[in-house]
Amino acid sequence: MGRKRNQGKARKAAKARAKAREEAEEESNNQVTNERQQPLAALLEETEEERGSDKNQTTYERQQSLAGCGAPIPPSEFFNTKCRHISIKADNTCAAKFAIAFEEAYHHHYSDKDGDVPISECLIAAEDATLDKFAAVWNDSAKMESVISYFLYGGTQYILAGNYDNARQLAVFARYIEQQTAVELHQTQALANWPKIQEMFDSDIHTLVKFFWKRIQCACLDEKYEEVKNITKMGFCYNPECKFPNRMPDRRNTMYCSRCRCVTYCSPECQKADWKLHRSACDKIAAMKAEFDAKQQNT
Repeated sequence: MGRKRNQGKARKAAKARAKAREEAEEESNNQVTNERQQPLAALLEETEEERGSDKNQTTYERQQSLAGCGAPIPPSEFFNTKCRHISIKADNTCAAKFAIAFEEAYHHHYSDKDGDVPISECLIAAEDATLDKFAAVWNDSAKMESVISYFLYGGTQYILAGNYDNARQLAVFARYIEQQTAVELHQTQALANWPKIQEMFDSDIHTLVKFFWKRIQCACLDEKYEEVKNITKMGFCYNPECKFPNRMPDRRNTMYCSRCRCVTYCSPECQKADWKLHRSACDKIAAMKAEFDAKQQNT
């Protein structure tokens, strides 16, 4: 109980510090930022807006079909199967209630914004909406693992049914919860890796199937993975002037920004062309990571 209480206090303190940073920045820049929950998400979104990026446009139709279609959580008959895919029961009552509430909050925020909103903002809104009611889940790594297992089970079932769009949505949820667990509870990284979360939303079929195949503990996706493993994995270039269709090159040819490791490019030329727009976010992200690394070394 003491450990859970301390985790809860630490989380509240972190939220208070983040809120203070937000208020200070609003006073100095006369802008409203969304750093309270995810500073990296805010920074990356801000940079995309400055670029006038067409990334949201290239995924807009899919975002409408996913975020506006109602719950992608599998119906009850999906759970009446012989194989559970994972060791933690996917129909765990607490995990199921949390997962449904999280998903509903995600879509509710999307609808309130008339569909013109990045997935990162919807995910943060879903966390805000469930933080108080499901504090016992957010502050317990075992319960968070149970929630992840619920999404993994549902996504696996959707892949087996050939419904890849809903599988992508549950992959986004699973990866977001994984990232938040690593940042808030395990404290193994400074910030959530938003490009990795976005990657699931835009994922090719190889990336999607592999995400679930690596995480489940059965052979249910072995045949499907064999079918798709030779499909080229696609990456994303953050240079708005990139010449690749939809700015999506072969992932094997992409490169991370070596300083912040939060954006990718198809070539050194595209990285150089984007530097003026990326520099501000890169400086802030690198500083946050350096501060985190310093604290880790001193503990």
